[in-house]
Amino acid sequence: MLCMLAAICVSTRAQNNLQFNRVVNIAADSISNCSSGCADTILFRTFTVPANKVLKIESINFIAGNYFLFLNGMPFSKVSTSITNTFPIWLPAGDYSIYFATYISNASSTGNYAYLMSALEFNVVQ
Repeated sequence: MLCMLAAICVSTRAQNNLQFNRVVNIAADSISNCSSGCADTILFRTFTVPANKVLKIESINFIAGNYFLFLNGMPFSKVSTSITNTFPIWLPAGDYSIYFATYISNASSTGNYAYLMSALEFNVVQ
């Protein structure tokens, strides 16, 4: 049995290695003057994790007001909710979006809105 396990371990392919490539920061800020019935999404930004790379999000800092911060449709924490952030967040190659939004446009609010996403990009080395 031990010999079989050793043979399987030797014959299986090792995982890929990651090699640091660069620091990625995505930031946006704006002042909203609309207090109700505004567009549901503000500060929409898209970004791409290129092929053969992965992105390790270390932190996302934001001023949210009445809005939630979303990464590809997944909401991040807001002081008055039970949504929590767990970092790091690993993203494989692909297209992503980050933006503020409310669940209903009547909840929109005037104020300053900003976010900063800080991440590390790695090359996938085989």
